[in-house]
Amino acid sequence: MYKVDNFSKENLLKIYREFGEEVYEEVKYNKKPIDKWNSRIKKLTKNLLDTLIKDEELTNEQRLNKVLMVHYCSYIVMIEYRNRMRPYEYMDFTRRIGELWEPFCKLCWEYTSLKGIAEIIPPKFEEAKEQLLGNLNEFLDSTPLTKEERQELNKYLDLIWELVASGEIKLESDLHFVKEENASYSTKYNIDFKSGFNSNEKGNTNRLLMVGSIYKKLDPAYQNLLLVRAEESENNHYLQTLKNSSQWEVYCGHETYEKIEHLTGFPLKKWIIENIDWENDLDNETITYLRENSLSQYLRW
Repeated sequence: MYKVDNFSKENLLKIYREFGEEVYEEVKYNKKPIDKWNSRIKKLTKNLLDTLIKDEELTNEQRLNKVLMVHYCSYIVMIEYRNRMRPYEYMDFTRRIGELWEPFCKLCWEYTSLKGIAEIIPPKFEEAKEQLLGNLNEFLDSTPLTKEERQELNKYLDLIWELVASGEIKLESDLHFVKEENASYSTKYNIDFKSGFNSNEKGNTNRLLMVGSIYKKLDPAYQNLLLVRAEESENNHYLQTLKNSSQWEVYCGHETYEKIEHLTGFPLKKWIIENIDWENDLDNETITYLRENSLSQYLRW
């Protein structure tokens, strides 16, 4: 589709905007034009990324620098055309900025230069249940209980598992990986990314507490990390509930980026400071709309 030798911000924005305009003219009168437009832009992004992946002359860090720029430029143009087709409202815009942040951060793991990092598959609920039941049965076997007491206890345990399962607890978080700390020791990481905590986070907080507890019981080598985009002072008491628990290590704002660099070796915050400039990179029509509607203040990573 596009042969690209120059992955500068200026060149990528030019490519995305030219292609975006072509697609916009094709789909603007269709049903669900935003979905159709986004689908075509994602194909362009994949095409650009395939070029980078095949370039064997690049180091991992050089590749990641270019990959991040491709994604950022795609985000710029996606915001511009989404706003043109259906102007953003407050909730849509703040949610969208948060949604883009998580996959952007995860690129640091996908293209890391560090050795000893590998993705792992999280356990299914039934697998976790079987392992925990096995541990419990081992404990019960060492406990002096009568046959009747054991039957009664198992009845209540079955009821508890039914209640837990009815809530459809999913053990998958946003990122699972194992990292070799040295030749004889590895750490399993269970990471949940969150743009911020607001007034409707009660259900998610309770789920995270349960999931964190299960992982800790499954394997003491697990570290549950909560990486939050917003600074700690911008979040509410639900974040403090998690921070004060023994289940999760919580990092906010600048601490989040320091942790990402520690885990992946890539200075993501430095890259953001040097390359991301939402207010000047968005076209005049979009940034004017965002300013007039008090939305530009949310353009912050």
